[in-house]
Amino acid sequence: MEPQKKLINSVDHCVDEALCGLVRASGGLCLLKGHRVVLRSDLDSLKGKVALLSGGGSGHEPAHGGYIGAGMLSAAVAGGVFASPPPASILAAILSLHQAGASGILLIVKNYTGDRLNFGLAAEQARNQGVNVDMLIVAEDCAFDQPSKAGRRGLCGTVFIHKLAGALAEEGCSLDQIVSKMKEVLKRIGTLGVSLSPCSVPGCLPSFDLPPGAMELGLGIHGEPGIKRSKVASADEVVKTMIDHMTNPDSQSHLPLKSGDSFVLCVNNLGALSCLEMAVVTRAAITCLESRGVVVARVMSGSFMTSLEMAGVSLTLMRADPETLRLFDAKTSAPAWPNLSTACVSGRSYITEAPAMSMRPQDDKHSQGQSV
Repeated sequence: MEPQKKLINSVDHCVDEALCGLVRASGGLCLLKGHRVVLRSDLDSLKGKVALLSGGGSGHEPAHGGYIGAGMLSAAVAGGVFASPPPASILAAILSLHQAGASGILLIVKNYTGDRLNFGLAAEQARNQGVNVDMLIVAEDCAFDQPSKAGRRGLCGTVFIHKLAGALAEEGCSLDQIVSKMKEVLKRIGTLGVSLSPCSVPGCLPSFDLPPGAMELGLGIHGEPGIKRSKVASADEVVKTMIDHMTNPDSQSHLPLKSGDSFVLCVNNLGALSCLEMAVVTRAAITCLESRGVVVARVMSGSFMTSLEMAGVSLTLMRADPETLRLFDAKTSAPAWPNLSTACVSGRSYITEAPAMSMRPQDDKHSQGQSV
């Protein structure tokens, strides 16, 4: 077996070239010389405000560099593909934000051992240099009924934290206020993924084997094992299985869901699903939630935290109150944040009457019905 073909120039330089491509295409971003760190171009605007720094291994694009901008992250640090960034680069990013005049710096870190260790080490070194820094761990995976000692994994729900914390920072909230509010929000977020194929790190064989016609539920964004394998089912069945598992009260990592609750839904492409499949899954998720009496307040559907070329999808749910929705709807210049409607999804009339048409009999055979 040979490694998966990828459209890159070299295994060694693909991360640096990808970061360069992101920055060259986005006027609001720049690179920190000598480090895999992407920064806002307008660092002066951080003066007196809390700065947000996130990051982790590459291969999850557009996370995390795509979420840098006013109203979201101030900077992101990238490691190699699926590898935690080194403490020296994290520290360089922290100090750059501190020197720009930020009143405090919040590190938003997914719950993986390498990330916690390296971001934690950099934070400690920064504190020793007089920097006001805190770290928030995102761990919203709903896969395991009894999570391991390491706890739940950090997945696409991290992007919600980027958005809400970024909106608070833009409004001038203090570091303590942001951390306190985000810890409460984290209790209301859950994510679960399903995959139809493995992914492969550039230059390597696939990360795991998945037989033809099989799918795996609950796997991680680096190809870590999930909870069960089964035959590929219809989109409606897969989505129902995912939401049932995420909200099962018998699981220690479940997300409570009851009729009348309002939720934000993220349908996240793990890398290789077609836009057509994504739209089918999005419809299924909205329909499934509404059938349980849930008010779907907002929906984002697309590629937000990928796993290279993995053919799969994750669902993230966030229970939302009016304040959460206000922060979610706040403007941001981050290039990867979608241009979302601020109208509630549930309860909106989405079908309009077709005009009356007079058709010749021979034309009728060319017409096609539509299903909803």
